Amino acid sequence: MGQQKPSNWRLMRILGMMAGTSLDGIDAALCEIEGSGADLKARVVAFECLPYEPTLRERLLKACSNVADVREVARLNVEVGEAFAATALHVFELHGRAEIIASHGQTIAHLPDVKATLQIGEGAVLAERTGATVVCNFRPRDVAAGGQGAPLVPYADWVLLRHATKNRVVLNIGGIANVSILPANCTLDDVRAWDTGPGNMLIDAAMGRYFGLSFDADGEFASGEVLDSLLEEVLQHPYLQRRPPKTAGREDFGSEFLEQFALRADVLANSDISPEDVNWNAHDLLATLTRLTVRSIAESIHRFSGFERGDYELIVGGGGTHNSTLMRMLAEEVAPSAVLRHEDVGLSSDAKEALAFAILGSETLRGVATSVPGATGAPAARVLGQIVPGDNFRQLMA
Repeated sequence: MGQQKPSNWRLMRILGMMAGTSLDGIDAALCEIEGSGADLKARVVAFECLPYEPTLRERLLKACSNVADVREVARLNVEVGEAFAATALHVFELHGRAEIIASHGQTIAHLPDVKATLQIGEGAVLAERTGATVVCNFRPRDVAAGGQGAPLVPYADWVLLRHATKNRVVLNIGGIANVSILPANCTLDDVRAWDTGPGNMLIDAAMGRYFGLSFDADGEFASGEVLDSLLEEVLQHPYLQRRPPKTAGREDFGSEFLEQFALRADVLANSDISPEDVNWNAHDLLATLTRLTVRSIAESIHRFSGFERGDYELIVGGGGTHNSTLMRMLAEEVAPSAVLRHEDVGLSSDAKEALAFAILGSETLRGVATSVPGATGAPAARVLGQIVPGDNFRQLMA
């Protein structure tokens, strides 16, 4: 007979849930996960994405912009929890139940400089409405241990995408863009990761401001001319120049940044410094923001990864993969490195982050540390998350 696997290696059915800084809705990936660490195997059974109700999204935007009192934050914590629970029940009805829900929640404040982070979407509401055991609040433990609480996906990137002979950079383009650096044949100790800067956040904000739309479908609105003088100026932003580990949020690249960006475009257009930028329009601004996103990603990789151009594969996921203009510009910026999508390596670009939190939740219940010091800057790895027992908790722990 073969050697029997430990009981904590058994197959678990986990619903990973994620709401990103774009505030576009709730991603839910129903996953089957077996094993742990380098031997962990994961499969996405089904994926659903439910948008936030418009008025709830507007209230979340205000909360993220510091335009909300503590009572409103308390209300939002419960209401987002109810939205997550409704999404989970929707998935269960369509695709069958999960034993565990691993929920990232919705970040409304991430302040690594003062060692504070806040994700809302009350786990107790999720457990009460669904009956499932919930793992949530993943970031605070790393922050308490001296890390920045982000990025947390690198553990899953290492589990899913490390390669014996190829250097890989795994890029997620959500509201904020982040990279995981996976040298060939790497151990977890070799992994580094950080937020490169803006992802879709500034593009989405500009679409709302100038066109009344939530996002630039397929990059159609970024059809103008790149304002080169403005681009070069903004690339000197202190965050973009800072060495990793580092993490960014709406506090860095939100509505206030966009306001200053537009003001600088006006100033430069009326100066003698940049005559090519005169009479800019909103399409020019979108083109410049899109180029800013990909240029900041590429420069961050080439300055801080240790990889030479052409010496790595770039594997891209997240909402940004649906923007063909952005993806074309990205390929230009990182050439001659190959640019792949998650689908090219057997994963879903849309489901990847929710899958990552399903993996983190699974490891938490198995007592495995999943924070990566080379990503968050913490002195040591920690078991992440808080557990809210569901109706099945005693059975899970048996």
